[in-house]
Amino acid sequence: MPIAIAQVIPQFSMMKTLIPKKAPQLLLQKIEGTSFGYAVNCAVPHSFRVLNNAQYGILKAINEQDDLAGLSGKLSMQPDTLEAFLSIMAKSEIVRFDDYFKLPETPASAQSLNFWIHTTDACNLGCSYCYISTLNTSKGMSDTVKAQLLSKLVETVEKRKIGTVKFRLAGGEPLSQFKTWKTFIPEAIVSLGKVGCKLDVAFITNLTILNDDILEFSKEYNITYGVSMDGVEGVHNMTRKFRSGAGSFSVVDTNLRKLLAHNIPVSVNTVVSNQNLDGLPDLTRYLIALDVPFRYSIVKGEKINAELLESNLVESYSIMQEAIETGWQFSKRHQFCDLKPNELGFQTCASGFSGGAIYVDGSFKYCHVQFGDNSASTNSIFNLDLDLVDMIKQSGNHQDEKSEDCKQCKFRFVCTSGCPVYREDGKDPQCSLYHKFIPLYYQLQGRERLKSLKDCGMI
Repeated sequence: MPIAIAQVIPQFSMMKTLIPKKAPQLLLQKIEGTSFGYAVNCAVPHSFRVLNNAQYGILKAINEQDDLAGLSGKLSMQPDTLEAFLSIMAKSEIVRFDDYFKLPETPASAQSLNFWIHTTDACNLGCSYCYISTLNTSKGMSDTVKAQLLSKLVETVEKRKIGTVKFRLAGGEPLSQFKTWKTFIPEAIVSLGKVGCKLDVAFITNLTILNDDILEFSKEYNITYGVSMDGVEGVHNMTRKFRSGAGSFSVVDTNLRKLLAHNIPVSVNTVVSNQNLDGLPDLTRYLIALDVPFRYSIVKGEKINAELLESNLVESYSIMQEAIETGWQFSKRHQFCDLKPNELGFQTCASGFSGGAIYVDGSFKYCHVQFGDNSASTNSIFNLDLDLVDMIKQSGNHQDEKSEDCKQCKFRFVCTSGCPVYREDGKDPQCSLYHKFIPLYYQLQGRERLKSLKDCGMI
């Protein structure tokens, strides 16, 4: 979940006796194959900086013992030049001249709310790995439940002074329920607008259903799409089949291109498992060619071949590196798992703080993966004594259930220990993989910045 953090510029007069200190969460590396480097404070959002060789050398030379005068002598650098550079680095807390480095903190209250809405248990695909235990056990959300949902939203927004609410309409296949949500969404936008709140809506879909009515409605009401895709052609068809047994890739590919042609915001999410990891490089080429944002997530709740996973990820990131040199916007187009390398976070998702999951019958859970799990804490939007924020709080907040290793890790605000539902011994099962790929992510971001600087004639 993105965070806001105060960027405090040290208020001091630069003096030769000041001792610069590097941020405890600083990652300082050379950009491979270049004369440049990068620095990023992994506890300060958007602190990533590309450095020339001299600037890299300055940060590398800081040992928390030498003052400015000493560093200036060791580096054979004019004191004014050194001071000016370190003053710039202090703005994003790459360095400071005291020990008061800021850390992200949980806000006192939520300014926006985010809900996963389980619109239906019905689905037209029969994916072998589907985690939804209630699949095809009921139909869509009734008008009664939707009316109560809107009433509870308005009540909560007014009481809590919420400025934005986001719905992720999921299932099952939510577009099978489009006609009923076509009525609800405009009503909800108007009702929430009257109390000063904006409603954002996204369909989380297999994208096998799409027609002109859906396209025009999506453009009119700024609907966005998250599309599930397992691979290209046969790889996708192996796991995401219609109930007849036929593969769905050709339909999804056609509909994805329609959304793009109509300039409707869409992103692709791929859950990487043993069944599709060999197809990851081909999928990477396909998604880059479409210039669509995409996210690779690693399957949860089951084992994956770690060696093959790493080798296919390395190959995929090599493809991304090549694409960066042609102008592809890496940092705007790709996300790996729940990592937040630039925005950072105080928790992995909205659950337990500013969000939750609402089932077709109006029951309220901490997370949508708990639908059908009677052991998980449950509330209901029909509870007249609680508003939605109360329900979020009562669903429990498991985000702080982290291992001691996680609490001390340099990357703890980048990965936030992964999904709390699937942590093992208080950490994400892919922890060791993240330690390899977070620096690689910054490497590619560095190459992207260098390409931009070169194109502008700045280097």
